[in-house]
Amino acid sequence: MKKLGTVKNIIHDGSILLQALESPLPGTRVCDMRGAEVGRITRVFGPVAAPYISVRPKLGIETVGLLGSTLYAGSEEQPKQSRSVKAYAPREQHRRFRPGSGEPGKKKGVNTWQRKGKPRKK
Repeated sequence: MKKLGTVKNIIHDGSILLQALESPLPGTRVCDMRGAEVGRITRVFGPVAAPYISVRPKLGIETVGLLGSTLYAGSEEQPKQSRSVKAYAPREQHRRFRPGSGEPGKKKGVNTWQRKGKPRKK
């Protein structure tokens, strides 16, 4: 296993923040010193010389106990996409349409601003 970095913080959504020695690929497995999988890398960000890594932990992992510990990189395989993830429709289809209001997403009785034909005097 390859040394990945040190755990610096636990983010409010439960993600683990590491200060890495080099930038690995997203989707790489992250393991502790015993070889047990902790989670997978979701995001690599920050300066190129010393990047930061966001790791989404597996269910049942006590993340607070990992503060200050060293984590290691496992295999670089992409996680499988779950079946519950749906493809989203284009933005126009998400707008609310009320019958009789004209265009979808436009409030009734609201006109758009238009400039008058003659220029302003200075």
